[in-house]
Amino acid sequence: MIKASILTRLVHSRAFGLGVAAIVAVAACVYFFGGYCVPLTGDNGLALCSANEWLPSPLLDFASGMAGCAATMLIMYLLNKVYNVLRSMSMLNLALFAAMQLATPDLFTQFYTGTVMAAVVPLCVMLLFSCFREPRSTRHVFLIFLLLSFFTATQYSFAVYTIVFFIGLGQMRIFNLRSVAAAFLGLVTPWWLLIGFGAVHPDEIALPEFVSIFSVINHEDTLLLLITLGVTAFAMLLCFVLNLLKTIAYNARARAYNGTFTVLALVTVAAACADYRNIIAYVPMLNFCAAMEITHYFSTHRAEKSFIPIFVLLAAYAAIFACQTVI
Repeated sequence: MIKASILTRLVHSRAFGLGVAAIVAVAACVYFFGGYCVPLTGDNGLALCSANEWLPSPLLDFASGMAGCAATMLIMYLLNKVYNVLRSMSMLNLALFAAMQLATPDLFTQFYTGTVMAAVVPLCVMLLFSCFREPRSTRHVFLIFLLLSFFTATQYSFAVYTIVFFIGLGQMRIFNLRSVAAAFLGLVTPWWLLIGFGAVHPDEIALPEFVSIFSVINHEDTLLLLITLGVTAFAMLLCFVLNLLKTIAYNARARAYNGTFTVLALVTVAAACADYRNIIAYVPMLNFCAAMEITHYFSTHRAEKSFIPIFVLLAAYAAIFACQTVI
């Protein structure tokens, strides 16, 4: 019989993280090629087409969706390797993120705004972390807001995260006139270029049509989606509360990093609730935040039987996926 301590070490290992990711990739292929996938329709862009309209081929759409998920997982790995945000080496976050993505297979197997957001925003987080107590790192600040502003042209939901990064400037101890000016220049530049080069006419900029998720997917799938998001949000917020006592004792840099993740998670949850008609755009970002927060807890609380709640959570996501395929 395998000892509990061995299983606890296993769930944090590279083999487990990559192994779960590989199983999820196979399951996604089965789902897509089995004809279960329901394509997302509608253009939610402000000035440019939203991401679900970029690729005409379903197969290319699927491949790009998978590649986008892989990019997010790579950034998650680099965030911990470079900045030690989880306080120990663990690849449980990759396994959790992959499983959470699989629980919403219609979104996972397509390339859409949520896929792009879950790669762009974590990349911006990496850029922000590199600015800690470096007030002259205005180029990174400019690039962060440039990316967010450009992708806002494809979907208004990106604009929500400008709040996170303005707060992040303060958390990184670089909130000054220079960095704020760089941020505003970053916000203005994409629109100035798009309008200046004639790619977008001012008259073409308009709020998108708001479409309820109930009209995009059927009621049964919508119920499963809401259950999945409820499980994810509950697990994330529970681990956040349990992490509080640990994070208070961290040094200033670590507290700043964790504070950024906290604001990012809370804004994502608030945006998903407030913008419920567009809730699917926030699903991958919620999964990213939850995977990082949950892994942070279990990487700093490695009790002998801590693998049990992890397996229970993974089993829950597997069951939700099975309800959309086997049943």
